[in-house]
Amino acid sequence: MVPGEVIAGDVKIKLSGPCSDAESYALGLRYKEKVFWKLRREDAPIPKMPKMTYNWTVSNSDLFRVGPFHNFGNPDYNETEWKAYENSVQNKDLWSMHEEERIAFEIKSPLVTDLLSTNFTTRFGVLVPNTNYPPGLDCRGGFMSNGGANDMTSSESIYEYFVEIGFSNGTTSEIPAGMTAFTPLHLLTESNAPSVNVSLPPQPARSHFNMKPSVDRLQSNYTVEVSFPEGTHVYQNSSVNFTAIVHWTGYTNRTDVPVELCAFSANGIEWHSQELQNRLQPFPPSIKALVPSVDHVQYSRFSQGAIPYTVPRSPCREIKFAAAPTPLTDEGCICSTSSEPLSLSLYVDHDAIPDFSMYYQKLGHHVKLNLHVAPDPSEPWDSEWQKIQWEKEIANADEFDWVPWSPTPTRRRFLSGNANILSVIPTQKQEPAQSTPTHYLSDKARQPVFVDSSDIADLRLMLPEERDLIAPLTQPVIKVIARGEEVPRRYCAAADMRYPIYVGDTWVKKVLPMVAEGSA
Repeated sequence: MVPGEVIAGDVKIKLSGPCSDAESYALGLRYKEKVFWKLRREDAPIPKMPKMTYNWTVSNSDLFRVGPFHNFGNPDYNETEWKAYENSVQNKDLWSMHEEERIAFEIKSPLVTDLLSTNFTTRFGVLVPNTNYPPGLDCRGGFMSNGGANDMTSSESIYEYFVEIGFSNGTTSEIPAGMTAFTPLHLLTESNAPSVNVSLPPQPARSHFNMKPSVDRLQSNYTVEVSFPEGTHVYQNSSVNFTAIVHWTGYTNRTDVPVELCAFSANGIEWHSQELQNRLQPFPPSIKALVPSVDHVQYSRFSQGAIPYTVPRSPCREIKFAAAPTPLTDEGCICSTSSEPLSLSLYVDHDAIPDFSMYYQKLGHHVKLNLHVAPDPSEPWDSEWQKIQWEKEIANADEFDWVPWSPTPTRRRFLSGNANILSVIPTQKQEPAQSTPTHYLSDKARQPVFVDSSDIADLRLMLPEERDLIAPLTQPVIKVIARGEEVPRRYCAAADMRYPIYVGDTWVKKVLPMVAEGSA
């Protein structure tokens, strides 16, 4: 769907089994969105996870071992400490949990058919007002942590078709009929953004198996100056060029060397709820727009289907620095230097999410910068465990000709930062100038309405302003899920990646060959 259009479709209904008491059929369409969070109370910190030692050898007795991580490295741990940790994590009174759903619109239209027929197809039309609704998101994929001791935040949204069957005893049954999408209209404006300096702070060292990390207060500081000479607007399935200059500030007697800079586009979500702001997830959500597959995915009838996601493309460039100043003293002095300008081209996938402000969150993008640095030998390791593994390899360097694996490459340190200046625009056909669509959260927003398929041609001849008056104003409904029934995923919780069926892929498979055949 797109703002200000009248679309045509058809629905196929096939009843299996004894359904002689079916009295009526109605086609429905709704848009709903939800938010979920599970947050640890700030006044109830989780105790430190008990220390574990791992024995990776397997014996006969290990086949019957049970524990917090069954058969994972055979952990040995203090059961009393583990029980206290487990009880703290599982104490629901120490967590804030909430799930809320907003239904922006729900429409239905009776289907006129022979009630004795159990297999039929009928056509319908949908008048879409000049209202910008959020882009359709593919809820079938993405990774989500299983929670445990971690905070969890998630959101879902779906445009879903359904068929409501009424029976002679007064009951009804709702049958899913696939999901569709919406492509919001973006009116282009000037996008000459100034240069942006992105700080790449040292990452806090990670403790490995409860080992205390070290801190280096003399590490060099890096920033990256980013500029987009062609503007920061980029269409889906296209590239944008930008320039980056790496700036270094540090002690002249430090020998850390920046090796390469990599960049890729990443999702950026800003939660509107004060409860969720400044709360970070262990893994950022991987969200894709719901668009017809570029290469149509062939799903096996018996398989779970393939995940239609690609690995982000990350162009990298080698960094060339001017020679560092000669140290004036043994202790060194603080100075700064900059790299030669780096030219990069950033590709945005065809299913990247367009920028849009939704009810629970704001969808956006940023350029994620990863700087690879060869560290100074005096810099501490992320953990003592990493140091031990490295020293073992160095000590056994003369043995690598006798084993099938290669030594670990030169030690690297990785610094990351985000430039929040990228704006992704949906790929859309060029239409004559039209009035700016109303945002779906506005009091003046209107909702789609079903129309008779025989009226579609006449409706398309009407002025957009006249056609818009046919669509009623929205009447959204908000529902808070009862305590104890909250779940992070509700709309696409099935393990089968084929469902819900995306009608856009059905359109690609069914309609496009007919169009191509007709134009031949």
